[in-house]
Amino acid sequence: MVRFSLGIFSLAVALLWAPAMPVKSAQIAIIIDDVGNNRLRDAATFALPKNVAVSILPHKSMSQKYAVLAQEQQREFLLHMPMESMAGIKQEPNVLLASMNDKTIVQTLNAAFASVPNALGMNNHMGSRLTQLEHPMRTTMNYLYKHGLVFIDSRTTVLTQAETIAKQWQGPTMRRHVFLDNDLAVEKIDRQFNLLLRKARKYGRSLAIGHPHRQTIAYLQQRLPKLADDNVQLISLSAMLLLQGDNAQKSVITE
Repeated sequence: MVRFSLGIFSLAVALLWAPAMPVKSAQIAIIIDDVGNNRLRDAATFALPKNVAVSILPHKSMSQKYAVLAQEQQREFLLHMPMESMAGIKQEPNVLLASMNDKTIVQTLNAAFASVPNALGMNNHMGSRLTQLEHPMRTTMNYLYKHGLVFIDSRTTVLTQAETIAKQWQGPTMRRHVFLDNDLAVEKIDRQFNLLLRKARKYGRSLAIGHPHRQTIAYLQQRLPKLADDNVQLISLSAMLLLQGDNAQKSVITE
């Protein structure tokens, strides 16, 4: 059972069924990660269509301000929660670590969500080690379930257990299907975006994650207005989660 607040549920229903925006056979959703570090760079993200969600890093200079801005725009936003990587390098402060006990994991999550108030839920920042580990993932998903929060598995490793464990808790969850900008060459971003569309047409819907790079934002600014020509609809993250909860996919979206 997908548990959203009434406000989020009403927004999703309105976006899906408004007469001016009929549901098409294929839908995509997009999350822009790593927001909160750079005021000048990140600001351009908020000029994208409001159905593009943002994921905000905790404890940054702009974390709370961007959470407020997203709310003012009626743009959905997540906490981009730092998690331990396999390499253990370039990790954010206040990262969830495999060495933490349950109490410390909960305290770390509480502090992170307090710095990104009213987030819809969270997705993992890095986490190629932590998301493979059953115990910390169960503690994390239990926390999210108790608070009625969603989890999006960024899938920074094919060995992740995060989405599977979230489903066991029956919390609203889904996985990232396409990374848009691991390579910032415009032709590579275009190739990944077209992969997103192909997956959406094949499976009904598909979720992409990108980052607030200048090249990515510029590409989306010129490409998203053309989606109607492709008979593909950009929907909100909560709308996609509701669709997934109400209509099980006939086949699994593969990487």
